[in-house]
Amino acid sequence: MSKPGLEEVFSQLLSAEQAFVFYRLPNDKTVHCHHQEDAPLTYTTDLKIKGFVMSRFDTPLPAVYISDKNHLQFDYNPPNFMGKEVEPYIDLEKKTSFINVVNETKKAIASGHLKKLVVARKITQKREVDALKLFTHLLRLYPRAMVYFWHHPKGETWIGASPEQLFSLQSRRLTTMALAGTLPYNSKEEYHWGEKEKTEQGWVRDTLHADLEALFPSQVIQCSETFTRRAGNLVHLCNELSVEAQNINTTALLKKLHPTPAVGGIPVEEGMRFLAKHENLDRAYYTGFLGPVMGEDQMDLFVNLRCAQMIPKALVLYVGAGITQDSDPEKEWVETHNKSKTLLAAL
Repeated sequence: MSKPGLEEVFSQLLSAEQAFVFYRLPNDKTVHCHHQEDAPLTYTTDLKIKGFVMSRFDTPLPAVYISDKNHLQFDYNPPNFMGKEVEPYIDLEKKTSFINVVNETKKAIASGHLKKLVVARKITQKREVDALKLFTHLLRLYPRAMVYFWHHPKGETWIGASPEQLFSLQSRRLTTMALAGTLPYNSKEEYHWGEKEKTEQGWVRDTLHADLEALFPSQVIQCSETFTRRAGNLVHLCNELSVEAQNINTTALLKKLHPTPAVGGIPVEEGMRFLAKHENLDRAYYTGFLGPVMGEDQMDLFVNLRCAQMIPKALVLYVGAGITQDSDPEKEWVETHNKSKTLLAAL
C-alpha cells in the first residue's frame, strides 16, 4: 500500500483541525511536515527543543513550536504554475497613514534619534484562498526561499516565502546575512543601486558585524563582499557573514540578532520604542523568526518576511520598507506595494 502524498496529508490535517507545519528550506527539494496529535500550544524559552519554532516580532521568547515527534517528509515536485500579476487592494486612508508614519520617522532621523527604521503596514486582500494551492504555488515560484505553511487551531494560520536567513547553525559553523535595499527583478539582471540603498545596506551589515563581535572574537568573523540577491520578483543587496566557534550560546545569539536592522531600526532599542508609539500595527508573527530546530547545534532560522495571515475569506499581507533620511515616502509606499505581490502572484 502506497504512502499518502503531500497533498493528501495536507488536506487531512487541515480538515482534522490539527496543529501542523509544512516547510521547505531554500534550494532544497524535500518538503517536511511536523504535526501534533493534540491541540495545545507548546512553547520554548531557550530553543533546547526539536521541532519547528514560530516567534512573534515583539516577544521573541518564549516562542511557540510544533515538535518533530510526528515528522513526515516528501520528495515533492510542485505542479507547474507561472504566477499571476495580482494587484493588492489599495486603501487610500491607510496609504495616508503609512506616509504620515514615514514622515514622522524622517523627523526622528533628522533629529538624530534614529539612523534607519523599518516601517510596516498590512494589506487585507478579501477573497477565498485555497491554502494547499497557495502553498504549492509558492514552492514552485520561490525555490530560493524558505516556504512554509503553519496552522494551529489554538493559534493562527500563516504562510510565507522568506528570502532572509536569521542564522543557520550547523555543528560549530554559524552563518547569517545582512539584507537591505529593494529593486524589482529584471531578466537582464542589471541593477543601478542608489546611494540610499547602498548606505542602508552598509548600516545593516556593520550593525550585524558589531552584534557578532559582542559574542565572538573579531578574527573568527568572515564577511563576504556585497552582492545582489534575488528573492522572487525582487532583488536586495546582501552580505553573508560566518563564524567558526567551539561554543555558541543560541539564546544569547538570538537575543543579540533579533530584531535585525533589516526589520527593526538602528539603534535597535530606540527603533523599537518608536515603532511601539507610531507604527499603529500589531506585527504578530511578521518579522519574527521561524524555522526547524534539530538540537542545540543544528538549526535553520529565518526572518518571517513575504508572509501573510490566513483568515476566513481573506489574506492579510504584511510588508515593510526601510526608511532613511533620503527616503521618498511615496516611493517607500510603492516598495511595500511591490513586496505584497510576492504572495499575491501565487494565488
